[in-house]
Amino acid sequence: MAQSILLRSFMLHRQRVLLSTAARLRCLAPLHLSSRVAQEARSGGSSGGGALQESSGGGSNVSTDVRPIGEKIKENTKTASYTAIILAGLGVTGIMFYAIFRELFSKESSCNIYSKALERVVEDPRVQDAIGAPIKGFGETSRRGRRQHVAHSSFERNGVPHMRMQFYVQGLRNKATVQLESRRNSAGKLEFRYLFVQLDHYPRTTIVLEDNRAYDPTPERSSSAFGNLALMSNSRDK
Repeated sequence: MAQSILLRSFMLHRQRVLLSTAARLRCLAPLHLSSRVAQEARSGGSSGGGALQESSGGGSNVSTDVRPIGEKIKENTKTASYTAIILAGLGVTGIMFYAIFRELFSKESSCNIYSKALERVVEDPRVQDAIGAPIKGFGETSRRGRRQHVAHSSFERNGVPHMRMQFYVQGLRNKATVQLESRRNSAGKLEFRYLFVQLDHYPRTTIVLEDNRAYDPTPERSSSAFGNLALMSNSRDK
């Protein structure tokens, strides 16, 4: 009997413990769910903020230019035209600098030929005695008395470039006119074909500083015409 009573009391106590434990679990379940929901809400809010930040960060690369296409085309065309004008100006400037450099530093330029001829004229004792020293040279004189550039012309003879020039010299007493013609010789050096100084005062004598016209290369004569005549005569004789 005593064992059955103890067994019953143990079973009742166990049921009570199980009931109280189940009741506690039912009470704690809503709290656990609420805390879990709150945690998910917090994590969701942070991820949403990151998404917003990412979207805002990505939106920074989007172009804000909302002008019409026609206006953009006009602006691009204007920029291209300005660039073409600048390039054309640079090209013209380069050509001008090249021409100036060639005129000043080339041995066959008119400036160098004039300087070389004037030096020869000034140092010649016959010219110094005729017009007096010191001697200075100058080019053509305009109606207003302004001295212009030295008159010259370039041409080719027998395939060789030549330059003909005329300028004036003035000494202490008189004036004179200088006439020259320059060319490149067989050795490739620049020489004067002739260089004359003609005195403007009476008697109008000419001082020959250099004359190489006797050394002009003779042009090759084509014998085709004479050959044709010989052939014609031979055919007639036959």
